[in-house]
Amino acid sequence: MPSSAPRTVAALAALAGALTAGCAGPDATEADAEAAVTAFYAAVEAGDGQAACDLLLPDAAESLEQDAEAPCATAVVDDPNVGQELAHRAADAAVTEVHVAGTQAQVVTASDTVFLARSGERWIITAAACTERPERPYDCEVEA
Repeated sequence: MPSSAPRTVAALAALAGALTAGCAGPDATEADAEAAVTAFYAAVEAGDGQAACDLLLPDAAESLEQDAEAPCATAVVDDPNVGQELAHRAADAAVTEVHVAGTQAQVVTASDTVFLARSGERWIITAAACTERPERPYDCEVEA
């Protein structure tokens, strides 16, 4: 029996490591989604439209360009409608909740609800400046 004790301890240690790794995954994923939203609103607040647009789903950036009739980097910070709305929401973008389901995420801030999708190793924003509507889809200023 003494010779099996080290194997048992090693097996328990491996199991504990696997369980800990399994628990770390969702937290890391939530942290990454939160970081993407925080970076987006930091870029908007700093007036760095290109950095903000780099965090958007390309279809969302294209839709924004069409609506604003300006390049995304300009529209996201200077458009009198969308740019102004994003700047307003950036002023109070402290994250209050993060929900992840597979490759989709919803990050709620004090002033916004942002939707994201996993793209490779990073999260990209699919919709921002969203307002909840009872029993209807969210109304978003930036979306694909």
